[in-house]
Amino acid sequence: MNIPELDELVAASLGDLIQVTDFQTYLEQQLLNVYYYRITSITGLDDTYLPILADWFDENVVSPVSECQISLLSHVSREWRNLTNGSDLYTLNDVIDGNIPTGSGAPLPSYVSLGFILRRESLVTRNGYKRIGGIHEGNVSGNDVVNLDAELAAVEDALASDITLGLVTVAEPIIVKRPIVVPVEEYEYSSIGSAQFRLLGTQNSRKRGRGI
Repeated sequence: MNIPELDELVAASLGDLIQVTDFQTYLEQQLLNVYYYRITSITGLDDTYLPILADWFDENVVSPVSECQISLLSHVSREWRNLTNGSDLYTLNDVIDGNIPTGSGAPLPSYVSLGFILRRESLVTRNGYKRIGGIHEGNVSGNDVVNLDAELAAVEDALASDITLGLVTVAEPIIVKRPIVVPVEEYEYSSIGSAQFRLLGTQNSRKRGRGI
């Protein structure tokens, strides 16, 4: 899919479904985290909205996530798509590395992850989950995560935070009921009331030789 010039983007309307894919690389594996937001601005957003939302996301979501990750991991790009109009696409290629030095502990395999539950505000969907990779031995003791209390709390806040520009809330994080057919005319979703770190876990799709 070609990335349009900014003047080719159309405005976003109330209720538009926005998908964000965070592409990461770690130990020669690609790691993905996918997020969904619903536009809540009653007046909609003009055609500069995706780059502006992307800057907010890097500062308020990617940055706190990177504080839990070893510097061998890199967030190489973030892709923003408006799934409602089916055309708007914006890719931000600024690289953001994990913040924990490699000397803090040996890197754990790419499939080891910090697991967060996204608590739904309705029964329309199940709870959601986010699994954050790029962990090192210095933050693990047995089956427990250690020395990351403040960092995990910041990620919990980030995963449940509305997108605000100035004093105005323009989008909310949501859990979307699948399947999603693009362009999306209607979709079922639950707002995310809160996020909570649950446990140290694994994600099989991130094992070597398994692709993404």
